[in-house]
Parts: sequence; C-alpha cells; structure tokens
Amino acid sequence: MKTLLSQFCEEFGAAVSPALTPLREFANVLTSVGETGLLRPEQTGFVAGFHDVSHQLRTLSEKVEEQQAYVLIFGPLKSGKSTLMNSIAAAYVSEVTALPAYPCMVYVSHAPTREFVVSRYNGETQTFTSPASMRMQVTRDHAELADRLRQEEERGRDFDPAQHFPEAIRRIDVRVPAEELKHSGAVLVDTPGLYSRMKFGYDRMTREFRNAAACAIFVVKTDNLFLEQVFAEFSELLTLFSRIFLVVNLDTTKMDLRPDGSLAPSLEREDPVRIIQAFETLSMSSPLKNAVEEGRLRIYPVDLLRAGAQRLQATEARETGLVSPHGDFGSFIGDLTDYLNSTDYLVAFLGDSLRHAEHLLGEGQRLCHHPGVMHLVRRGQELERERDLLRSSLGALDRLQKTDWQARFAGLSTELSEHGAERSEELGARTRDQLRSAVRGWFTSDEGLGSLVDRDAANAFESFQTEWGAEIESGLRERVQGPGAGAKLDADLERDLVTLDMDLTQFTNEGLISVMPRASVKRRVVELDVSGVPVRKGLLDWLLFRTKSSIAKKMFGADGRAQSSLPRALKAKRLGELGAAHFEAEFEAAADQLLPAETTRIAEAVTGDYSSTLAGSLQERFGARRRDAEGRLAAIDAQLARLAQVSHGLSTLEDELERGAAQIAELTRRYGEADPSELVRELVPTETLEEESDQPVEDESPADSEIDHSV
Repeated sequence: MKTLLSQFCEEFGAAVSPALTPLREFANVLTSVGETGLLRPEQTGFVAGFHDVSHQLRTLSEKVEEQQAYVLIFGPLKSGKSTLMNSIAAAYVSEVTALPAYPCMVYVSHAPTREFVVSRYNGETQTFTSPASMRMQVTRDHAELADRLRQEEERGRDFDPAQHFPEAIRRIDVRVPAEELKHSGAVLVDTPGLYSRMKFGYDRMTREFRNAAACAIFVVKTDNLFLEQVFAEFSELLTLFSRIFLVVNLDTTKMDLRPDGSLAPSLEREDPVRIIQAFETLSMSSPLKNAVEEGRLRIYPVDLLRAGAQRLQATEARETGLVSPHGDFGSFIGDLTDYLNSTDYLVAFLGDSLRHAEHLLGEGQRLCHHPGVMHLVRRGQELERERDLLRSSLGALDRLQKTDWQARFAGLSTELSEHGAERSEELGARTRDQLRSAVRGWFTSDEGLGSLVDRDAANAFESFQTEWGAEIESGLRERVQGPGAGAKLDADLERDLVTLDMDLTQFTNEGLISVMPRASVKRRVVELDVSGVPVRKGLLDWLLFRTKSSIAKKMFGADGRAQSSLPRALKAKRLGELGAAHFEAEFEAAADQLLPAETTRIAEAVTGDYSSTLAGSLQERFGARRRDAEGRLAAIDAQLARLAQVSHGLSTLEDELERGAAQIAELTRRYGEADPSELVRELVPTETLEEESDQPVEDESPADSEIDHSV
C-alpha cells in the first residue's frame, strides 16, 4: 500500500542518499590527507566535522527509509536503562552489568541474526557476532578512552573525542532477533549515563538529536527521584522532544524496618502511586509541571527488573501485553505505542526529518568552505606550481649534466698566456741573463761542467717555471671572478643556470683550491754535445794528432759530467772566449726551445687543475640537485594525487549537497502544510481515479497507518 508517508520517505531518500557516498568518501580522503602531513595536527579538527555530518546524515537516511521510530532512553548511570530496553523489546538486547557503560549511544534494532557493529569517530567500523568478543573490545577501548581523557584534562582542555581521539567508539549497533521491535519498527537508543565523568557523550547526543524525530524515556530509581541534580538538565530534554515518558524504576523487594523490629514491604511495593504524588507535590519543577499538564510528560512507576524478567520468560505474556502487578508497565507500553502510531508523531517525523536534513546539508556545505579545506585547495595550487618548477629544473639539469664542461674551459689557458705574454717575455729574458751569468761564473770557478748544467742552468729553468706558474695562478684568480667562472657560456646554458638559481662563481674556490703551480714545475737539464766545444790545441796535441773532439771528451768526459772539477786556468787555456760564447749559445738555444713549451704546459696544467675540479664539483652538485628534485617531485606527485582526490571529492560533494538542499527545500514546501490525516491514507493512482470517476461514490473511512509502531 502506497501512502503519502511512504511517498515522502522515497522522495526524502532520493534527496539525501546521493550525498551519502561522496560525503563518506570525502571524509575518508581528508583523514588520509591528514596522515600525509599536508595538514598540521592543529588543522585537522574540521575533518571530524565531515565524519560527524556523514554519520548523522546516514543515520537519518536509514531512519526515514525504514520509517523507524527512534526511542531514546536517558537516565543516570545504573538507573535501569538496559533493563528497560530488554523489557520493551521482550528480548535480551542489552547487557546488564555493574560496570560503567562506554559513553556512546547504543542502537538496538531487530535483525534475523545477532550482530554487533562498533562505529568510530574516524568512520571505521568493526562487526562482531559474539557478545563476548564485542565486550572484550569495548572494555579495552574504554580503558584507552579514559587514559586519553585524563591526558587532555592535564592539558587543561575540554575533551572532544572527534578531535583528540578519533579512534574512540561513536556508537554501537546491536541487532538481535526481537519480534517486538520488528513489528513496531522501533529502534531503542540507549544514551550515555548522565552526570558521569565522560559527560561529553551525552552532550554530543543532544546535539545529534536536536532535530531528530523521536520520543524520549527518562529512567530514574526512586532513591534518586527527589535529588535535584537528577533533573538539573531535564528542561533541555523537554525542548528536544515533544513527548517524554518518565519511568520511575521501583524496587519492590525492598523492605522497611518497623518500630517493633519486624520487616514490612516498602512503600515502593505497597503504594508506588504515593511516591509519584510526593514527587509531583514536593520536588517537581515548574517546567516539569507544565509538561505534565500539557500531556508532553507522563510518569509511570514500574519495577523494571520484574517486568523485564516476566517479558523475557512468558511467551503468553509477550503476546497479550503484560501488566506488571508491581507497576504500570502495561500502561506505559500502551501509551508509548499510541504515541508512535499517532498523527502527532507522523507530523513530528516529517517536520523533524526535514529540519534535520536541512541542518546537516547546510552544515556540510559550510564545512566545504572551511579554512582547512581552502588550505588544501591552495596547497594543491602551490604544489602544482612547484611541480612545474621542478620539471623545468630537471630539464635544465639534464642539459647541464650532458655539457662537456672541460671543453667550456678549453680556451682559458690561451687567454691567460696571452694576457701574461709581456710577463712571459720578461721572465724569459731574465732566465737567459741567468744562463749567461752562470756560464761566466763557471769560467771563473774550478767546478766541472756538471755544476753548470745540473745546477745553475737547471735552477734558472726551474725559477722560470715557478714564477710563470705564480703569474698564471694570479691571472686565473682574477679571470674566474667574473661571470661564468672562466667558462664560455652560451645563452641556453646561462638560462639553465638561472633556472636552477646557480652561479658558477659559487664553485671557483673549490677549483682554485686544487690549483698548485709548484706541482707543475719540472727539473730541466740541458743535454750538451761536448764534441762540438771549440777546444784549443796545444803543441803536444798537434804532435800526437789529437782532435778537438777527443780533447773535449777527455776534458769534460763523454757526457760532459765526468770531471767533478776543472781548474779555471785550464778553462782559460783550453776554452777561452770562444768556449764561453759556445756555451752561451747552447743555453740560449735550449731556452728558445724550452721556455715557450713550458709557458704553454704550465698554463694548461694550472687551468686544467682548476677546470677539472670545478667541472667535477658541478657534476656532483647537478647530481645532488637531480636526486633532490626527483625525490621532491615524487613526493609532490603523491601529494597532488591525494589533493586531486580532495578536489574531485569536494566538487562532487558540493554538487550533491546543493542538489540535496534544493530538494529538501522543495519537500519542505510541499509537505509543510500537509493534513496529518492524509499522511496514512492510501494513494490512488491517477488512472484508477479516471476509471472510477463515473462510478457511484461510497463512504470511505481513513486507512490504517501503514506501519504499526506497537511495542
């Protein structure tokens, strides 16, 4: 049978359901993004908001889709809430223990097989089929929650599990075979105990059900009925729910002591009505009195323990509806059923569902523009720009690494030699003077020819190399301070270096440190052909037919170094001015040959040391920059992949939230003024109306409600 109510539920689902998956997925994406470091810990608070809206909207969608009647059960710790749930369901649906309950809501509904689903603030769920396994897990979670709560208290902060401990349990769904709940479509919601240390569970519950269509049951033991603290926040419940049932949990086994020492049944057993009357007369606040007079608050004295036991044990009692002899449980169940089947409840169901959906969709839209979300959007744009720069840098690095940097310094030695040409000529002239002076000095000494060749001449050539090396080094230091550090750079290389924000002069010191001109100095010994020395012949030489060559070899030795000494008189007699001129010419010729070669060699050696070291440093730096850039690029690509999920998810979610909000607004307009009696009337298809338009009209009576909420 299709009614206006069932049509509303279908249209409501069509408006809300498309946003559920994008909302859940976006909340999960934000959670994973927070774990990557894209959000600092203090920036992740808004993520809990998305999980919260996702959870509430899904709960609301399921409630409307299944036309569920939420019955919320409140009360202080150990007031009998769990026992009441067992009594209403006529099935063992909730553990009754002496331990404080976990501060979360427990949703109890019918299912063919027993199942327990634990949902956490971060969106994760766990499913159990064994009550023992579920209790063990919840006990561990409870201890960890208490520890986290103490930590936040020590920091002086109000504990919010969604932010400070997202792994905390948000709700537990208990699905068990319970025929009473199956027939009624009711979902019992056991709320956290009031006035407990973990009161945040109750506060969050009141926020979640502020716009939810539900009635409430407040359970209190007679021992606490007259305590002002118990009803301190009851006025807030009166603003949340249009109907509240106050169940006073009696203990009919209690005995009172008589003056004679005997025991007699207490007032809770003999006349519980007097207790209620005393409460109404002596302790009830003005808001509670007004609620009673308006019919929004009703009070029922019930021994829940006995009622629960009888409901669980007696099949006949469950079928007929037991009225406990120890309280008005039957009246309570009847009134609860009547309210859930009333048009007042249906109107509240539609209105509150629409208001709740409007609020949640609006909250989702507001969260989509949260600074944290906008930060991620901006961060994505920043990373895209950084990625483009890194790709450009890698391209520049690729070209720079392939460059032959040694070749870029190839002309440096020639430039330095040309720049120092005047100094080179000066040093060459001085070296020649040193060689001539050495020859003249040798003729005035008694030293052999070896001292002239191996010492004096070699020292002159070594001095030339040393001073020329110093000149080249000085010129190099001056030359490499300019742009390019001495290298020939074309426009492309300069552009690539600018892309990397690199200046080659950053590496000049490394190159100059490696320059050691002294290491390039080599010992140069002139090889003289003594056979050509113009030796003078004496009379005996002529008589013995001695040649000048044989005389020179005898005088100097075959290699010119055999004689360690030669008297100056002998040098003057045998060599004279012609001999001195000969040796000067020999060393002059050697200088003409050696000095230009040494000039080029030393310039190339010095610049080669510099350029090879600098080129190596460049390649090492390029390699390091490449590794850093590739590593950073990989990290950015991974972050952008996550942020792309954020961007796509945000776009999809915003579209669905906007569409859903528009449809909810339309449903509010269409159903806002609906006649409550029309909500349960069967809708007649248009075709049927046309066919029957000519038929006689018979009296009609309103159809029964589509769903019977009898409990």
